[in-house]
Amino acid sequence: MSATALRIVATLAFTLIVSQFFRTAVSPIAPEVMRDLSLTPEQLGLVTSAFFITFAAMQIPVGMMLDRFGPRRTVAGLLLFAVLGALQFSNARGFGGILAGQLLLGLGCSGVYMGGLVAAARWFPADRFATVAAFIVAFSNTGTMLSATPLLAAVDAIGWRGTYLWLALFTGALSVLVLLSVRDAPADHPFHARRRESLREILAGTAAVFRYRLLLLLLPMAFVSYPAMLVVRALWAGPYLADVHGLDGIARGDVILYMSMAVVGGILLYGPLDRRFDTRKWVVVAGTVVTIGLLIALALLPVPPLWLAGALLVCFILCTSHYVLVVPHGKAFFPERLVGRTVTAVNLVVFVGVAVLQSITGVIVGAFPEASGGGVPETAYRAVFAFLALCMVIALALYLRSEDVKPSEERERARQAG
Repeated sequence: MSATALRIVATLAFTLIVSQFFRTAVSPIAPEVMRDLSLTPEQLGLVTSAFFITFAAMQIPVGMMLDRFGPRRTVAGLLLFAVLGALQFSNARGFGGILAGQLLLGLGCSGVYMGGLVAAARWFPADRFATVAAFIVAFSNTGTMLSATPLLAAVDAIGWRGTYLWLALFTGALSVLVLLSVRDAPADHPFHARRRESLREILAGTAAVFRYRLLLLLLPMAFVSYPAMLVVRALWAGPYLADVHGLDGIARGDVILYMSMAVVGGILLYGPLDRRFDTRKWVVVAGTVVTIGLLIALALLPVPPLWLAGALLVCFILCTSHYVLVVPHGKAFFPERLVGRTVTAVNLVVFVGVAVLQSITGVIVGAFPEASGGGVPETAYRAVFAFLALCMVIALALYLRSEDVKPSEERERARQAG
């Protein structure tokens, strides 16, 4: 494990902090944004989904760019669109303006996570990929913590518009950092000696990834696992804590901060488990079963006390972090030359899932009449939890038919190839 490899992965993980921040920042400030821009619950669902719509739409092009140009140029170039998105968000005057800002932010952040994974795949042994990927995601979830209490403190000080203006400047600096610090692969890596594929060959490789049956059985879990966590953490946790438990900005930010800490803890917990138990599939299955139970509890309990609601939300986030093993599971099916297209294919499904689930839950919440004291009734949030539990049950039933790829098998393949 070289110092160069650690520097590159650390740089991309640090850059991913911004992506994690932007994708989760709307929920904590949702009441303020809805008030200032007169947004309905349905419009709020679309605003948060917009980030993931362009993020998902870019995954196939990003995969092609990563395999052809490498993480350095791909990530640095796309981040410039995130700068424009943050500026647009800070200057939004209505639903259309803030929607445009979120679309640009999703476009600009679309290559950061996958760039980090491709770099990790090329700088570290295959059987350690899940552990390194877990480190990248865990470290980057500093962004989810910053989008809780610290974000709300900044909003109290300079407003959400001023906060996004400073974020635009910081994102631009990160683009320059990636360009100067990241290297695409070690000097002796096949990436440097690769034959440049034609557009037809690039598209054929992408199609081959999506035709692979064993990957198709894995994709429903990708569609639900991280999206379900993000629907709660990045969209409805803030409004739920405000409407059901009457928490103000800093108080709900504190609960969301604990949830964000659970993301990091869960990722660090799950990351090495594939090597410890020599399986990815069954670790994901166990985590999913517990997650379903927690969602059912949230759906069935009418107005639980704050301590219990908070504990269930934190435990839900902790257990749902098994998603960190889903991308490594999919990657293990394919050769190195397709690594960019493979991880982005899985990630495409992940963020289509985020956009779809956020939009559907927005419709679910909007279907309930306003509570007598104003705001969304608690039964609407329980309906959201029940819907997410049903989605996870369906995904688990399909994922159980997928084939495991053991880390020990990857080590043996690498030994024979080397």
